[in-house]
Amino acid sequence: MGRLKTGSAEQVVWRARLVLGCLALIALCFQQAPGKIVPDSKLELTAAPGNFLSRALHLWDPHTAFGQVQSDAYGYLLPMGPFHWLLDALSVPDWIAQRLWWSLVLCVAFLGVWKLCNVLQYGVPWTRLAVALFYALIPRTFGELPIEVWPMAMAPWVLLPLVSPRARSGWWRVSWSALAFALIGGANPVAAAATLIVPAIWLLSRAKVKLALGWLGFVVAASLWWLIPLLLVIRYGDAPPGPRWQPAIGVAIGLPLALAAAHYLRRLASLAASRSIHRRVVPVLVTCLAVAAAVPVVAARPDGAFTTIPAHWHGAAAWLDEQAAPGSVLVLSNTTEPLAALVKRPMAALTDDVRRRIDSGVGDQTLRQELTRDGVRYVVVRNDQTDGVPALAVHDSLADAGIKRVAYFGPAGQTRLPYPTVEIYDVGPTTPGRLLPRSRLVAVGGTVDDVPTVVTALGGGGGAVLSADADGKLDGLPFIETDAGGQAVDRQPSAVVLRNRQIGRSACLHVGVRALCSKGQAQAADESNGLSRNVQLPSAASYEVQGTALAKEGDALERLLFMPGAITATASSRAVTAPEGRPGAAVDRDTGTGWIADPDDPAPSLTVKLPAARDVQGLRFRSDTYLDGSRPAEVMLHFDGSVPIRAAVDADGNVRFAKRHARTIEIDFTATKPLQDARRSPVGVTEVEVLGADDLRKAVDPNRRITPYCGNGPTLRIDGVQLQTQVVATMQDLLQRRPVSFSLCGQLTSVPLRSGRHDVEVLANRGLVPIETTLAKAGFGDVSVTPVQGVDVWRPNPAELTVEVPDADQQSVLAVAQNYNEGWEAYDSSGHKLTPIRIGGWQQGWVVPAGPEQVVTAAFMPDRAYRAGLLLGLVALLAVLATAVFFRRTPKRSAGRSIRR
Repeated sequence: MGRLKTGSAEQVVWRARLVLGCLALIALCFQQAPGKIVPDSKLELTAAPGNFLSRALHLWDPHTAFGQVQSDAYGYLLPMGPFHWLLDALSVPDWIAQRLWWSLVLCVAFLGVWKLCNVLQYGVPWTRLAVALFYALIPRTFGELPIEVWPMAMAPWVLLPLVSPRARSGWWRVSWSALAFALIGGANPVAAAATLIVPAIWLLSRAKVKLALGWLGFVVAASLWWLIPLLLVIRYGDAPPGPRWQPAIGVAIGLPLALAAAHYLRRLASLAASRSIHRRVVPVLVTCLAVAAAVPVVAARPDGAFTTIPAHWHGAAAWLDEQAAPGSVLVLSNTTEPLAALVKRPMAALTDDVRRRIDSGVGDQTLRQELTRDGVRYVVVRNDQTDGVPALAVHDSLADAGIKRVAYFGPAGQTRLPYPTVEIYDVGPTTPGRLLPRSRLVAVGGTVDDVPTVVTALGGGGGAVLSADADGKLDGLPFIETDAGGQAVDRQPSAVVLRNRQIGRSACLHVGVRALCSKGQAQAADESNGLSRNVQLPSAASYEVQGTALAKEGDALERLLFMPGAITATASSRAVTAPEGRPGAAVDRDTGTGWIADPDDPAPSLTVKLPAARDVQGLRFRSDTYLDGSRPAEVMLHFDGSVPIRAAVDADGNVRFAKRHARTIEIDFTATKPLQDARRSPVGVTEVEVLGADDLRKAVDPNRRITPYCGNGPTLRIDGVQLQTQVVATMQDLLQRRPVSFSLCGQLTSVPLRSGRHDVEVLANRGLVPIETTLAKAGFGDVSVTPVQGVDVWRPNPAELTVEVPDADQQSVLAVAQNYNEGWEAYDSSGHKLTPIRIGGWQQGWVVPAGPEQVVTAAFMPDRAYRAGLLLGLVALLAVLATAVFFRRTPKRSAGRSIRR
C-alpha cells in the first residue's frame, strides 16, 4: 500500500511538471513579439478565417489572381481552419489567436513524445521530460513556421495507439492512429506522409502484416477529405511547388532521434554515476541545453510583425467593395496581402508585361488598353514597401497612361515624395467578358508577353490567340510573327512585330511637369541602339512599316532643344544623362528641370554663355525644393577668362558684384549647403538668373513640334538597303520620354520582300531609339468593322458563371477575364457544348457560332468531384471515429495482449 501511495504521489509530481512544461511553452509563444501578428504562411487564416474556409469549399477560386484552382486551402479545413474560425467568432484578438495556435502545436509535440516514451518505457521521467521539451522547441529554434511543425507535433500521436500496452483491439489501434493522421491535414502532404514511416516500420518489424494493411486502409479513409482534393489540384491546377523537404525530414528522423535520446540519456547518466561523477551533472547539463534551445525562440524578433492590419487597408478594402463598377483589383506589388484577405472584389495578377511597362516609368494609352482588356478596373499602389522599383516610376507610368488616382489611405510611405501608404487608381470602364468577332482575331507566333504588344501594334481593338492554341479550333486566322516566335517557314505572316522587351528607365522621372532626377533611378535598356532581327518569309510580299520610338539620351536629343539667341550652359560634369539634368536646364526658364553635378566631381563648375556681351551685375541661383542637390554657398567667378573673384551666396541665392561687361561667366562652386550629406548631395541649381541679361533665358516650348521631314525618325535597313522614316513629336514627348510613332516615308509606301530570310535592322537616329516595329501587309487590318462587345458575367457560385451573349453575324469567341483551365465547360442556349480556347495566352474563352442573342452557362466540372470528395472524406472520417469509439476492447481470447509483445 505504501509503495502504491508513493507511486501515485510521484505521478502527481510528474503531471504537475508536465503542466509546468506546457505553461513554459505557452509563455515562450506569447513572449515572442507580444501584441503583434507575425507573418505566417496564411495571413487570411488569421485575418478572415470565415472567408478563407468558405473559399476552400470550392476547387475554383475566382477571388485570387484572375481566378485559379485552389492551391492548398483544402488542407487547412482541419484542424487549423476551424480553430482560427472559432477564436475569430469569439472575438479573440488576432495576435492572441495566433499565439494560441502556436501554443497548441508545441504542447501537442511535448505531450506526445512524453507519453510515447512512457508507453515504450524509454528512459526515466527526467530524460523523457527533457527530450519532450527538446522535441517541441528545436523546430521553432530553427525558424520553422508552426504549420510546418504541426506534422512533427502529431507524429508521436500517430504511433502511440499502435504501441499502447493496454488491452485494445486492432480496430481501436488503427482507427485512433488514423484519426491522429487525419488531424495533420493536407497543408504539407509530404511532411504528413513522413509521419507514417515510423509506424509502418514498427508494424512490419513485428510481422503485423494484416494489422499494417488495415492500418493503411484506415489512414487512407481518414485522409480522403484532403487526398481527393490534392489529386484534383495536381490534375487541374498549375504545377505544384516543390515539396518542403526540411519539415518532412524533420518528421522522418525527429521522432526516432527523440526516442533514442530518452533511452541513451539514461544510460549516460548511469555511466556517469559509475565513474563517480555526481548523479545530477548530466541532468544539469541537459537542462542547460534545453535553456539554450529556448534562447533563440525568446530572442527572435520576427521581421514584418505588426500589431494589427492597419486601418488604411481596411479602409481601402471597404472603398473597393462599395464601388458598383465591375472589374478586378490589381495590386502593384510582389504580394497582394493584406488586401486579398480583406476585399471581396476579385483580385488580378501582375503579369510580366504590365510589370515591365509600369517599372519603366513610360506609360501611354497602350497600358490602359491592356489593363482594360484584362478586366482590371482598379490599380492599387503600395508605398509602404520597396521592391527595387522607384515609386516615382510607378506614378509616372500611371500618369502618362491617363490613369488617375481616385482614393488614398494611410500616412506617407517611405518614398521620395510623401505619397500615402495606399493609393487607388481608376483604370476606367471595363467588363469581365468580351465577345471577339473572328474577323478581329489574329494568331500570334510568340509568347504570352508578346500578345499585348501585337494587339496594340494592330490598333488595340481586337484580340489575339497564340498559334498553338488556335490550331484545330480557329484555323485560318491571320498569322502574326514576333521575334520570340521562332521561324515559321510554312506560314506567311500578315504582320511581323519586333520589340525591345526591356526599354529601360530614365534617371529623371516626373511628377506633373517636375523632373526628379537621381542616378539610382536609371535602368539600362536591353537594346539601346535599336532592333536587329532575322525574318523568314515563305513567299514574296510587300509590307508597310510603322513603329514606336523613345527619346534616347545624348547629344543628338539635346541638339533638338537648342534655342537660337538664348543663353547656353556647359558644365564640368553632370549627375545624369537625361536631358532634364543637362547643364542647359539651369538656364531654360523651367523650374521643373535643373542641373546637378556628378557626385565624384571634385571641383564642379557651370559656365553660362550669352549670345553677345552684356553688362552684368549679379547672379541669382534658384533651387527647387525637390532638386536632389546641395545649394551653392560660395562661388568663384571668371568673366571671359579674367582674374577670378570670390563671392558668397546669400540666403536668397543672390551673388552681387560690380558691373562687368562680359559674354562668358564660369562659376566654380567652392562651398555648398548640403541637404543631408555633402558626399551624397553634389551641388545643384534649378535656374541661374544673370542680372542684366536675364531676358536671354528662353524656355523650350513643350508643344513645339520637332521639324517634320523624311529621315528624322529611326533608320530602317533591310538586307543592307537603307530606308528612311518620319516621326511627328513634340518637345514634351522627347523631354518626358513618351512613346512617339514613326512610319516609312519617301518614294516607297511599302517594302517589297522576296521569299526567304531577311535581315531587318531598325536603328537609333536623331535622338530616337525604336522600341517596337511592325511590318504589316498592305491593307491588313481593314477587313472588318465589327466591334468587340463587352458582356457581363454573373457567378451564382465560385465554380459557375452565366453570360448573356449578344447576337453575332459571324463566328466569335467569348472571352472571360479569368485564367484558362480545361476543367471549365460551357454550353449555349440549345445545350450544345462550346469549344474551349485560350485567349491571349491565358484568358478563358469559348468559340461561339454566329446566331441570335443567347445565354451561355459554364461550370468548372472538377468542382463537383472536389465537393463530393470533401463529403466522402467527411463520411469516411466519421466512420473511422465511430470505429475508434465503439471498438475499444479486444476480444476475450486476446484480452490483455499488447501489440508490443
